[in-house]
Amino acid sequence: MQRTTLRVVKDEVVSREAMIVAQHPLIAEAGAELLQDGGNAMDAAVAAAFAAGVVEPFMSGLGGGGALIVHQPASGRSTTIEFSLRVPALAGEHPFELDPDAPAQGLFAWPAVKHQANRIGWQSALVPGAVAGLALALERFGTRPLREVLAPAIRYAREGVRTDWYLTLNIACAEPELAAFPSTAAVFLPGGHPPRARLGFGEPTDLFVQPDLAATLEAIAAEGPRTFYQGDVAQALDRAMREHGGFLRREDLQRYRPVVYEQPLECRYRGRYTVHAIPGPMAGTTLVELLQILDGFDLAALGHNRPATLHLLAETMRRAYVDRFAFMADPDFVHVPLAGLTSPAFAAARRQTIDPHRADLEPTPGDPWPFDPAPRARGAGQVARPIDASCTTHLSVVDRDRMMVSLTNTLLELWGSRVVIPGTGVLLNDGMFWFDPRPGAINRVQPGCRPLSNMTPLVVLRDGRPWLAIGAPGGRKLITGILQSLLNLVDFGLSVADAVAAPRIHSEDAITYADSRLPAETLEALRGFGQQVQPLEETYAASNFGRVVAILVDEAAGLLRGGVHVWQPATAIGL
Repeated sequence: MQRTTLRVVKDEVVSREAMIVAQHPLIAEAGAELLQDGGNAMDAAVAAAFAAGVVEPFMSGLGGGGALIVHQPASGRSTTIEFSLRVPALAGEHPFELDPDAPAQGLFAWPAVKHQANRIGWQSALVPGAVAGLALALERFGTRPLREVLAPAIRYAREGVRTDWYLTLNIACAEPELAAFPSTAAVFLPGGHPPRARLGFGEPTDLFVQPDLAATLEAIAAEGPRTFYQGDVAQALDRAMREHGGFLRREDLQRYRPVVYEQPLECRYRGRYTVHAIPGPMAGTTLVELLQILDGFDLAALGHNRPATLHLLAETMRRAYVDRFAFMADPDFVHVPLAGLTSPAFAAARRQTIDPHRADLEPTPGDPWPFDPAPRARGAGQVARPIDASCTTHLSVVDRDRMMVSLTNTLLELWGSRVVIPGTGVLLNDGMFWFDPRPGAINRVQPGCRPLSNMTPLVVLRDGRPWLAIGAPGGRKLITGILQSLLNLVDFGLSVADAVAAPRIHSEDAITYADSRLPAETLEALRGFGQQVQPLEETYAASNFGRVVAILVDEAAGLLRGGVHVWQPATAIGL
């Protein structure tokens, strides 16, 4: 029996001067506009990040948070700026009542709370960090004033953008939840229904305008981030939160500060590659553990996406994730063995537990404490089954001087809290859902705490020189998506376009999820290792394996090479 096979391809983009890769053409064009005008990589990245909140409002925006890493080739240094969400003071330590009669829901499959209050509505929002973090990054590393960098986003919001299938689909899928909040429905359901994309030749396309958001962006352009954290926006948020029983207050906004790491989290891979990631409660720690375990296997000899290779990947992923959920949380609030989890010696110990011929579907967490000087933590995590909820945006920029910026921004779940602050156009995150709601859990709600985040923006050096800026949206699946894209480049010699588009797997519990584009005989052979394989189909609507975008610096040819995933409107623009 034979069936039709769908093959979707996007070309590699090649240029000499500068490049941006992003999840939507208008996001990429906003960054390219700054690059064309002589701006540097940070100018372009910040412009694109603000624009993303306008044209991809369900993924990121002013009400969210994120992180970025910038590499400056002149100094050889990488700096990271983390603008994570933070728990407001009024939330306390046990803000939600568990609902034992409801099934676990959402991205993490935590136990459900009553009325889904940690996922939907006013109480689910944490203190947003995007405006502060992006403004700080521009101040430290950019060359253009904030008003110039915000111009594309303001234009998109004020003049509107033509609705495409991507926007219409995402609004339509969330319509009941968006309609539940009048301030949200007023923005995203004009006339009581989603804005219309063109479906046929000559049919009209709605113009999607966001005048309140435009006014907020214009105020930030004129007054800086102060208006968001202390001025009119802060007052509007405080007023709405008091009216609707939310936790956030103006004082929480006034206290907010991004975190700057002058030294990134760093590891070596295959000798000549140096990976720079975000420290702290991000996913950089998990990615480093994955890479260091795999560094002890000769993946190239086994072959790209061969059953033996996929088996080793699944076993490595399963161990790294069980360690992640057992030990990771905000290190400012609990003792986390960050040095142990990223130690090559700990990776070697974990590697020794992998049978290259047989799967272990329920590995126990390792013991990183002997490799770490920190005291042992209290509390224990809980491994959660993966549920699809692609909810983030990522962009990367490389400029003429080969400054590299890798930036990820998020509202957490799609549409975040589903709540727009009236009169501002600002859609708030649902960052409470990043916390395990069970009392005593290591990753629990505590005032001022940062949640355990999946964001993993990376820059990679080869022989100490700028080589790769890479990242992805996709919940916890973005970690393994970035990992396999990097392996595709380093171990298997794929082009950057093929590396990010190739079929992948993801495993963090007994099930190994596999892209249905992998050959049936490969999946059957993988089952022969004892893996419980479940094929999943990638489509334009469903994202099962992270959606990676990357820029590779081809120093020998003097070129930049851009690759983006094939399913949604991700775009690379080279100058």
